[in-house]
Amino acid sequence: MTDTRNKSGGRPAKNRIDKQRRVVSTKLTELQYYTVRKRASEAGLRVSEYVRQAVVSAEITPRLNRQDTDILRKLAGEANNINQLAHRANAGGFAKVAVELVKLKNRIVEIISHLSDDWKNKERKRV
Repeated sequence: MTDTRNKSGGRPAKNRIDKQRRVVSTKLTELQYYTVRKRASEAGLRVSEYVRQAVVSAEITPRLNRQDTDILRKLAGEANNINQLAHRANAGGFAKVAVELVKLKNRIVEIISHLSDDWKNKERKRV
């Protein structure tokens, strides 16, 4: 029996860190599978390599945390205030509600400033 570790020629052995030893499995519907297979083919990759690259490079936006949920609820409440001021402006003129509108705008800006960075000024990307 020959020892392949000392054999000259051939591909050098991969480092322990470079070896693909972990398996992550998932179930797909027929439609999802054929969609992935088609995209892999269009990219010129095997399905496993396509999925590997997609998983590693995907950007995931986490669910809203409790603080952001509360802040967005407050923001929705301010929308109700805007609607009420719009009705008052239509009935009695804009000048009568102008000061309240400026205060409301400042409150909305303050509420938005408390949102986490995940929900402010961030472009959403899909895989």
